[in-house]
Amino acid sequence: MRFRIILLSVLPFVSTICSAQGTITFDGPPIIPRGNADVVQFYSEIGMLFQSGTSDGFIRQGGGYPQIPDNGTAYIQASAGDSLSFGFSSGAYFNMVSVDLAGYSTVVPNFSVTFVGNLYNGGTVSTTLSGNGINFQTFNFGPEWTGLTSVEIPNDAWSLDNLVVTVPEPTAWAFTLTAICAFTLLRNSIYRRDRRD
Repeated sequence: MRFRIILLSVLPFVSTICSAQGTITFDGPPIIPRGNADVVQFYSEIGMLFQSGTSDGFIRQGGGYPQIPDNGTAYIQASAGDSLSFGFSSGAYFNMVSVDLAGYSTVVPNFSVTFVGNLYNGGTVSTTLSGNGINFQTFNFGPEWTGLTSVEIPNDAWSLDNLVVTVPEPTAWAFTLTAICAFTLLRNSIYRRDRRD
């Protein structure tokens, strides 16, 4: 019985052994031209949905001004009172790898961004990433940022770009491992039945 429980608990995670990496660049569609910004309630890219936690929305920024971050591409910002949550609209689990962060502007150059990850098992993981300046800096997430269903950023005054996540990608190897586990489970079940008869 213990062996069966172990196998059943391992099967859902077999497909996560092989994963594909994706970078969310916030470049659209719709495209945000340089020198422009839009306040939006939601944004979607590669199947990941970003939603505002307030009626104020969040900013999709095109850059192009000396007093705000500018890495040559679009990015998102949270102004005073804004918050953000995101996850795959399909409900798929994902892992956080890295993110580029900067201050909101030259007036508000300090940033302290709290990420709260909701895990598949009902638990949470959190970290606060801090820095200074309007030049984007890359921050990496640790191994505890795996098996997420969604992530929330409850605080404001930041700029965010190039969110890198990995998503499960079942490959031939993962399917083979799943088949071996299922076969072993079935064989043990038949073996027990034969021993009872």
